Amino acid sequence: MILAIETSCDETSVAVLDADGSVRVNLIASQIDRHQPFGGVVPEIASREHLQHLFPLITRALQDAKLDWSDIDRIAVTAGPGLIGALLVGVAGAQGLAYGLGIPLVPVNHLEGHIYSAYLQREGPAIPLPKRFLSLVISGGHSSIYDVRDGVITMLNRTRDDAIGETFDKVAKFIGLPYPGGPQIEKYANQGHTDRKRFHFPMPQFNDRSIDFSYSGIKAGAIRLAREHGISAAGDLRLLADFCATFQDALIDQLFDRLDAVWTRLGEQKPDEVALAGGVAANGSLRDRIAGWGRQHGVIVRVPEKRYCTDNAAMIAFAAARKPDGATDPRRVSARSRVQ
Repeated sequence: MILAIETSCDETSVAVLDADGSVRVNLIASQIDRHQPFGGVVPEIASREHLQHLFPLITRALQDAKLDWSDIDRIAVTAGPGLIGALLVGVAGAQGLAYGLGIPLVPVNHLEGHIYSAYLQREGPAIPLPKRFLSLVISGGHSSIYDVRDGVITMLNRTRDDAIGETFDKVAKFIGLPYPGGPQIEKYANQGHTDRKRFHFPMPQFNDRSIDFSYSGIKAGAIRLAREHGISAAGDLRLLADFCATFQDALIDQLFDRLDAVWTRLGEQKPDEVALAGGVAANGSLRDRIAGWGRQHGVIVRVPEKRYCTDNAAMIAFAAARKPDGATDPRRVSARSRVQ
């Protein structure tokens, strides 16, 4: 039985996971309302919110799971990457619990949590992990494709500048849509009868034929178009919907351009499964498109339950369960804003 803590950014989360990957409890205290006035996450506010919510959530998690501390075998905690102040709250809390209870503490890479999140289910045991799969991790801070073989994770590409979720948020803020921007842009893009060819965004390519992502050009182009055409949340709604639809399609098109490139470079040694992960994996258009991509290529596509797309402790517990020898002395665990 694993109790996990996640405080890498702006959501405090505590979860309890059974040995078979069944999620007993997955609680999240969102901070969206606290950060919306600023159009993004304010690190100091995030840290203070974690301090306020962490231990009440832990108490409630045990109560909801009908467990005592004696039932918990391990503590898991996100040790990085993330906002250092936010991480320190979770790591310090986990250290105190593990040391006081005399049970192991497992530090977890936040990205590993996302990578495995597509195999958690709403109810019941987790889906058995394949020996090998590709994971497309797309969020506010990350855009990368990973090759996962027998628990060994290899990065195949990354973003050279902005991540896809970050690009959604920055463009949404510029045109006056509230934070977080991704769901807002998706809402207007799905208004119906939108002209999805009204604006043009070129596909970014590199001279060295790199398959890395790059979203800074699309971001700059979107801001320029919005300025030139007077596009805003308070303006012409039809124009706004056309812009959001075209912009969203451009971001998703690049995901599939790079996924196709990775798939081709793998040659004959291709996995049987591809998984989505991260906050942007909740986007409905993307989920539909990758399902079609999977049928076209004859591979199984795993998309996480929407509750496991954003930062959550259930995925941290599940990643910790994949590390039978990952426990360490609580005093030796440290928070790191960047993890190689």
